[in-house]
Amino acid sequence: MDKVKKESLNSANRGLSRTKAAILIMLFLGPLLGAFLWYYGLNAKLVPDQINNSPLVHPPISLQEFANPKHGGASFTLADLKRKWTIVHIVDEDCNMNCEMFLYNTRQVRLAVGRDVHRITRLIVIEDLETVEWFRSEHPDAILIMDAESGIEDQLDSIYQTLDPSIKYALLIDPLGNVMMAIPNDLPPKLLLKDLKKLLKLSRIG
Repeated sequence: MDKVKKESLNSANRGLSRTKAAILIMLFLGPLLGAFLWYYGLNAKLVPDQINNSPLVHPPISLQEFANPKHGGASFTLADLKRKWTIVHIVDEDCNMNCEMFLYNTRQVRLAVGRDVHRITRLIVIEDLETVEWFRSEHPDAILIMDAESGIEDQLDSIYQTLDPSIKYALLIDPLGNVMMAIPNDLPPKLLLKDLKKLLKLSRIG
């Protein structure tokens, strides 16, 4: 009788040990298994294909030397660009309502970045000298330069040709002089702000 009780007790202890081992294994593997099922299972479609909202220029285009005249000042060159993250607008002679709204949005988004605002600047390339005073009044934070034969706009034109011609874009250039993102004019400002904050957080340059 004692032998039967002893064997029963040993069997119970072995069962308890297996249960404890199974619990420990599940505690260790459970989160990994859950993450695997989340990513590759039923919710895989919820994972975004692209974490940024503006299309990336892939691979990034490294700018070469250029020179654009400032109104009443020295030329703006590649060396001047390699200091901050720069949003570049190329404005045709006719800056219509959509153009003005796009410029307004990038201005406000830059300010909304907060403490990192000093890491971002805006560059506006204009064609018409008569519009300079308006730009100075409405966008005092921006650097204004005129288009030129050897200007930055010549190099950016090849990028614009790869984008949707029905949409106006600004281009984002990193502090090393690489064009790395196109900003569509219909992108909601809050999404552009999200992109910029993410870049500034991940980047240690500029």
